[in-house]
Amino acid sequence: MKTKTFLLLCLFLGIGLTQLSAQNDNSWGTKSVQGWFQGTYYSPVYCGDEMVDYLEGGWLRVHYVAHYKNGKFIWETDQLKGEVTSVTGEVFKVIEIDKTYFTDHWYVTWKFSLMGNWGSHYVGSFTYSYWTGETIPGKAICN
Repeated sequence: MKTKTFLLLCLFLGIGLTQLSAQNDNSWGTKSVQGWFQGTYYSPVYCGDEMVDYLEGGWLRVHYVAHYKNGKFIWETDQLKGEVTSVTGEVFKVIEIDKTYFTDHWYVTWKFSLMGNWGSHYVGSFTYSYWTGETIPGKAICN
């Protein structure tokens, strides 16, 4: 979780610094920006409340859309696709959508589909709060 948090923080800083360098006095309205980057992936896999696997390494292509209102982050959506290896050696095709909300405290919800080359398949979601540091597993379908 720390690595994923770090990667998301780097993403937000990169977006913020890119936008700050291109802003002028007339650019503080409501707008959305988008872009692409590539990064590694580290994440536990939950079935209910039980952690059943851990994925690490590999490369994912990420497409982000960030929405601003009056110059402040409101939300961001990230679409991740790529391949990652489990600690067991199984290779997973990852399709994930993350939605980050910037309210009085930041939190991110991600929904994932992980299809392994040994037959494992996980579909689910969970939420992470930057305010409390808590990860809350959501519904999951596991074989």
